Amino acid sequence: MVPKINHRASNLKEAIVEALTFLRGCGTISEVREYISSKYRKRWKDIGTAMADMCPESKSSLYSSRDRVLKRVGRGKYCLRDVKPSDKSRPMKINRRKKSSILRERLSSFSFKKAEEILKRKSQLSAIMDAASLTDLSSKADHDKIQSFFHNNGWDIEVSKFPVTRYRLDAFKEGTGVEIERSLIDAIHRSLFRCIWSHSKGQLDLLVFIVPTYKEPEFEKVKRDIEVFKEIIPFPVYLVGVSRT
Repeated sequence: MVPKINHRASNLKEAIVEALTFLRGCGTISEVREYISSKYRKRWKDIGTAMADMCPESKSSLYSSRDRVLKRVGRGKYCLRDVKPSDKSRPMKINRRKKSSILRERLSSFSFKKAEEILKRKSQLSAIMDAASLTDLSSKADHDKIQSFFHNNGWDIEVSKFPVTRYRLDAFKEGTGVEIERSLIDAIHRSLFRCIWSHSKGQLDLLVFIVPTYKEPEFEKVKRDIEVFKEIIPFPVYLVGVSRT
């Protein structure tokens, strides 16, 4: 099980350990760099050098023996030293298209005001469904993983299109806003309210919600509320429900 990651690292060593923990104990330099870049916005450099220096065999490392918590398991790939090879899960050897199809079987969707057709025209629907299929939204780390996927596929994250700048969309691209909500249906209502303002200013033309099907805010409840308040929602909404893995 991957532990919940709710803190923010104060130094590069902590950020590397956090990234590898998120990656189930093992990962490549590029995967670790990708995680850190997504969460910390490229705050640290020389990540590969630091990972090498966190191994016991490093001759030039300035890290103490207590901080050398990694082991090199391949070219550019490292594991946390307390992770055994048998702990690592091995992915099924299936082609990418089939894998995507299997993952998407867990997803439900609802299109309001022809949102699905618009997303297809924008060539955004596939990315949204791929992002939603990554997790079951059971932890905060799942939220971050979906955000990271969007960021790595050309979307902006933590974007404010509202008069209060601390109100932010989880992801945004070409007029499409994405909100990932895994706990409160009230947060859905707040997002709708804020986005009505943003739409009125010409800053947003479509909103996507990614929510669980099995717990609050619950796909069916969100779908119900969209239909109940349809007369005052002026923009298309696409709702994606993620089932428990």
